[in-house]
Parts: sequence; C-alpha cells; structure tokens
Amino acid sequence: MNVISLDLSVVIIMLLVFSLYLILKRSFFDPIGRILVERDARINGTVEEAKKLISKVEEQSLAYQESIKKARLEGYRIQDVFRAESLKERSQVVQEGRSKAESLVSSSKQETDSQVSRAKQGLEAEVSGIADGIVKTILR
Repeated sequence: MNVISLDLSVVIIMLLVFSLYLILKRSFFDPIGRILVERDARINGTVEEAKKLISKVEEQSLAYQESIKKARLEGYRIQDVFRAESLKERSQVVQEGRSKAESLVSSSKQETDSQVSRAKQGLEAEVSGIADGIVKTILR
C-alpha cells in the first residue's frame, strides 16, 4: 500500500497555488469579468436603443404614409370639385352660345324674310311696269 505522505512542500505548493488563484482572481479574472459584463450591457443597451429607434422610425413612417394618403385623397377631392365646376361652367357657356346663336339665326331669318318680301314687292312693281311697257310697245 502506498500511502501518500504529506510533507511541508505539498502544503506550501497548495498555499502558493491558492494565493496565486486569489491574486489572479482579483487582478485578472474579476476585471475581465467586469469588462465582459460592461461590454455585454453596452451591446445589449445599444441593441435595445436601436430597436426603439427602429420602432419609432417605423411609426413615423406609417404616420408619414398616412398623411401622404390623406393629402392625395384631398387632392383628388379638390380635382373632382374643380372638374365638376368646370363642367358646369362649360355647359352654361355652351347653353349661352347656343341661345345667342339661335337668336342670331332667328333675327337673321326674320331679316332675310323681310328683305325677300320687299324684294318681291319691288319686283312685282317693276314687273308690272315692264309688262305695261311691253304691252305698249307691242300695241304701237
């Protein structure tokens, strides 16, 4: 049977290893652990901030798109109002033009009819005079 004998060197080595562990833990592992935790917090904080900014931008984008949609609809409504007004004005102008043209045609027709009747009367008077002149010439 081998029995492990503990001598003073084993105890010193164990004390040295333990003291080295404590020194390394305090001077190396704890600062690195804090740095890693800080880095992780910064990364996660930045990611969370970026997510918040993205959601805010998306909300603003939706609001912007909605306002553009409302503006377009308002523009279309205004166009329809102007179109209806212009069609109404156009029909009024056409109706007025048609009325003026009908009155001009009517007055021109009346004037032409009166000129024709005067011309007929004048021709009848001349025809009678010419006929009398022909009869006199023939009878002589």
